[in-house]
Amino acid sequence: MSRDESTMEYVMKVLIQVLLNFSMGLIFALFIFIASLWGIIKSYQPNPLTALAFFIGASCAGFAFVSTYLFALFGAAAGGVYGIAKVVETNARIEQGGQRRQNVHNHPHQQ
Repeated sequence: MSRDESTMEYVMKVLIQVLLNFSMGLIFALFIFIASLWGIIKSYQPNPLTALAFFIGASCAGFAFVSTYLFALFGAAAGGVYGIAKVVETNARIEQGGQRRQNVHNHPHQQ
């Protein structure tokens, strides 16, 4: 964290870094899984049609898992950021409203 950035900027930078690390790690693990899958299937010596069907099915299942996990991860992060933004907005509105009320009471012509 540098001197010029606020705490919120630092938290957002760390959140983006965590999301990128999870994304890259899961996508890399998916590619390694798909690359290793064919060797595992070949070791059982199945007929080619069954091997191809299993390879396609297992690859699709791996892709579905990774995409669902990343969608949930990014959705939770977006929901958290949205919730924090709404709380900050509400607090700013309350703080601003309290200042307006003080100013109204300080005017002698309205009393």
